[in-house]
Amino acid sequence: MAKNVTITLALQIGAVLCAMALDAMGFSEATVAIVFVLSVLLTAVFTTLVGYCLAAAVFSILNFNYFLVDPRFSFRIQGADVPGTIVVMFVVASVASYLVTRARASERLSAEAQMRAENEQLRADLLRSVSHDLRTPLTAISGNADMLLDESVTLDEEQRMTLTRDIYEDATWLTGVVENLLTITRFDDGQVRLERNIEVMDDVVEEALRHVSPDVRHHTLSYVPSDKLLLVRMDAHVMVQVVVNLVNNAIAHTPQGSAIEVRVERDGSSVRVSVADDGPGVADEEKARVFEQFYTSSGKVVDGRRGIGLGLPLCKSIVEAHGGRLELSDAHPHGAVFWFILPLEEVSIDE
Repeated sequence: MAKNVTITLALQIGAVLCAMALDAMGFSEATVAIVFVLSVLLTAVFTTLVGYCLAAAVFSILNFNYFLVDPRFSFRIQGADVPGTIVVMFVVASVASYLVTRARASERLSAEAQMRAENEQLRADLLRSVSHDLRTPLTAISGNADMLLDESVTLDEEQRMTLTRDIYEDATWLTGVVENLLTITRFDDGQVRLERNIEVMDDVVEEALRHVSPDVRHHTLSYVPSDKLLLVRMDAHVMVQVVVNLVNNAIAHTPQGSAIEVRVERDGSSVRVSVADDGPGVADEEKARVFEQFYTSSGKVVDGRRGIGLGLPLCKSIVEAHGGRLELSDAHPHGAVFWFILPLEEVSIDE
């Protein structure tokens, strides 16, 4: 409200000064009146309510009469043509403000319609992705469980262990997908309340590495801890989810036998956590989109499952909610490095 009032008053003062300058230069009364009409039009453009436009129109008439109509500095009117000029000025100003207000309302409705269309598209993408990507593991779990329960099928101990392990891995993957869906939905709805405490970054990363995908056994995973105690004020639960997602992303998009390195180090006044792999890397044309929701790489997925494109956007939301940033860079000679930095927390001895 204060902003709208300030804009309205500033435009009226500017109109009075400009009109008095034009009057001093000998411009006609009609030209001077246009200045006030313009001030009303600008009020409609830069304020948010119709009431300010109407107020500007009334003030314009009063200012025009008081400062520019003889006798000056009085609300008395002399001359038969002055009332007509005032009426025309009020009508023109009112119509102009109405048209601008209508145009703004139409623009707002158009923006809302576009937002609804985008939300509907996101919802459709989500349903399509979920139905496509959850069908395969659910079918595998159902089939493997059916074989284990079928008494007519003779299985040795190794076969039973293989089926059980497959069920466990598919269930673990589904759990991770559902966790990401729930968390990013809460973030989008503003329902997530971060429980921030001072945590040791290495402890959080070590905890995350205990929960990565079982497919990590087909890769070489190494961890390089920091050489100093690095403290960060964070919600440890969701930060564990960030590290798990980044490592699982490297596992899913690199061939078996690839090396994955997780490193924690100090970077100035921040803590840097990086997940690097020596896989095929990310194409330049895809780097700008990897953090978009529902976007998935066009390349072949090594483990046969295509992610639904929520892991990386969720990581970015969580890191930014902690005052940090998440980036992607190239590894050398090949591969990708996903890394994020968080503000380093300094504590006193008493703390």
